[in-house]
Amino acid sequence: MKRANNLMPRILEQDNLRLAFWKASKGKRYTQEVLDFQSNLEPNLCNLREQISTGLLDVGKYRYFKVFEPKERQICASAFSEQVLHHALMNVCHDYFERHQVFDSYASRKGKVCMRHLYAPNISTNRITGI
Repeated sequence: MKRANNLMPRILEQDNLRLAFWKASKGKRYTQEVLDFQSNLEPNLCNLREQISTGLLDVGKYRYFKVFEPKERQICASAFSEQVLHHALMNVCHDYFERHQVFDSYASRKGKVCMRHLYAPNISTNRITGI
């Protein structure tokens, strides 16, 4: 795999961090955690940028809750600032990762049909002669 260089300046760009906030807040814009982050958006993004650039990230603040469908499970969700961090990284790195993905991988990939994996074994076996 070829090494990707100079990604950090692109990750730290203010526009990238704003886009990451917008993506992370999709579907939960009115939750308390998002509203708190948004009320001080610029200072929070500057704080996140500083943490990323120094490498002193404050991660691991999970919130735990239970869901009961179809059975009882405990869910461990990361803090909203960590979700913004994830989106900031993926905004820059996604295209690079996509180029090196296995072709038959369908998980969370644009342009790949969700149910295609059901048909993939049939397609693969049809390519092999003698079966």
